Parts: sequence; structure tokens; C-alpha cells
Amino acid sequence: MSYKLNYISALLILVCLSLGVKGQGHYEELFYEANEVYKTGAYDSAKTIYSEIATNGMVSKELFYNLGNAHFKLGNVPASILFYERALRIDPMDEDIQYNLKIANTLITDKIEPVERVFFVKWWHNLAVSLSCTFWAIVFLALLTLSATLLTFFFVAKNSKIKQLGLLGGTVVITSAIVVLLLGRTNSTETLKHEAIVFSPSVNVKSEPGLNGIDQFVIHSGLKVEVMDTDGDWSRIRLADGNSGWLQSQSMEEI
Repeated sequence: MSYKLNYISALLILVCLSLGVKGQGHYEELFYEANEVYKTGAYDSAKTIYSEIATNGMVSKELFYNLGNAHFKLGNVPASILFYERALRIDPMDEDIQYNLKIANTLITDKIEPVERVFFVKWWHNLAVSLSCTFWAIVFLALLTLSATLLTFFFVAKNSKIKQLGLLGGTVVITSAIVVLLLGRTNSTETLKHEAIVFSPSVNVKSEPGLNGIDQFVIHSGLKVEVMDTDGDWSRIRLADGNSGWLQSQSMEEI
């Protein structure tokens, strides 16, 4: 009985894997088709195909970037910014995405000046997001392994010079590992930050969640905001300049 169950389970796994491969191939074909359609100038048709791929859970920098381009060509600036931002989260250092996002942001109404960071904080942030969280994790584990090896020399070696080298090297490598761990944590915090793009043409940001709240300021479509909290159908947002308030969640879409 156990043998039959194992056989059936293995068969089901193989079927699922086979379907997954076929599904992946199907969406790759659709992506190629959308690219060809885009080249002909049929941006609405290309957008529809790209959207179908994205709706079915496919995630890639190229997909989001091309979808952003299609929306931009159709004049839908907020949607183009949304998908450029999603692509940028996958590859923060892609210069093409950065450039197109910068162009799209010149077309929105709100020009928010971010709070200026101290130079070393800015340098740390840029270094953290320049590489993926996975990269920092791999480097951290490699340094941890190396430090363990060096400290082992310190404990087991009989030669005093080797012991000193093991202790000094282990200390330096452990310190480096801690720095890398902190860089990875900064990267993770930035990547997991809840941000959204405003889609409503104009939104009154309230002092509290509810229509009875006092109007604090007005923002417009295309602006990126950080989502700090939610209360029912309302979200508390913060702008790059530090201003914050509440707006209806339906007026924006999360990145």
C-alpha cells in the first residue's frame, strides 16, 4: 500500500512539474508575441498580452519594464511608473529602468523634494541596494564560514604565529560579516517597504481616516507614497518630504 502511495505521489509531482514547464513555455511564447506586437506600434494589444502574463503570476524585470513602456506609450503615466517601480525592485541598478522612470516622473504634477540624507547614510543606502539581498546573504555565509575556519586555527594550532593569525583574521572577518549582515538588512528593509502609486487624478490627504478628517494637502496621480498603516478602507501614507496623512486605499495601487 505504501509503495502504491509513493508511486502515485511521485507521478503527481511529475505531472505538476510537466504542467509547470509547459505553462512557463506558453508564457514565454506570449512574451515573445507581445514584444513583436509592440514593435509594430500596437501598444494596446501588447499591453493586453503583457498584462495577461503578469495576471497569471509571472514575475520578471523584463515583463514589468515592457509593460511600463506599453503603458507609457498609451499615455497612462501612473501605470507606467507602477511597473517601472516593480521592475526596479527586481534590479535596482538597471540604468534603462532608472532612465524611463525618471522621464515618466517628469510628467506628474507633484514634484516632491525628498528629505536630504547625511552623506554617509546616503552612501550606505546606495551600497545596500546596489546588490540583491541574496548576494549579501551569500557573502555573509561565506564570511561566517571563513571566520570559523580561522578561529579554529587559533584554538587548535600550536604555533603561536598561526594562532595570532587565526585570531586576528577571524576577528576581522567576523567584523566584515556583521557589516555585510547590516547591509543585507538595509536592503531587505528597502525591498519590503510598502509603497504605492497614486492613481486617482487628485486626492485630498486627511488628518485622520474618514471623510470627516481635515484636508491637509492634495496629491495627484503618479506620485509614489510610502504606506505606513491601514484602517479599514483608509491608508496612512508618507511622502518623500516627510509629510503624512490618510487617504482612501482605493485611490492607489501597491508596488
